[in-house]
Amino acid sequence: MEYTGFFDMRRCGPLPGYDGFIVVELSDRPVKYHIQPTFASSMSARECHTMAMAACRIACNCADAIRGKLSVDHLRRALTNPCLERLRTMQYLLDSHMVTHPEIKTKFCYLPTVPTLIDGVITGADTMEMVVFMTIGQEDLRVNLKFRYIGSRWMCVFADLG
Repeated sequence: MEYTGFFDMRRCGPLPGYDGFIVVELSDRPVKYHIQPTFASSMSARECHTMAMAACRIACNCADAIRGKLSVDHLRRALTNPCLERLRTMQYLLDSHMVTHPEIKTKFCYLPTVPTLIDGVITGADTMEMVVFMTIGQEDLRVNLKFRYIGSRWMCVFADLG
């Protein structure tokens, strides 16, 4: 058979996705997750569940860190140094902005983060990207995370909140 450069779903079948739920203390219902590989991955359903829980925890902690409710250093074991520095910069900029806009601080800093959905993609043998959808009061927030397997564990190499 000649190579056409396209993945033939009829011949190989669709790649299995991983769906599940995690229970989060502040949420009134379990948080659904979906993780989809883009290639034949060796990750198991249990590993995907563990990554969904880790992504949720890291996203909530990142949101709390930029709001000044948690030290950025608390995330040292989960985030790479460049990622921690970007988070520190974001925390500084948000803190400076809230000094002149107290209504933002009122709306954004006092209520808890409540995750609502986690969506992930396994993009390589040692990389995956996750998006954690959450709310803070009436505000919707998306936290994009990129993980890379470094040494013997998954580390967050990129975190973007918005």
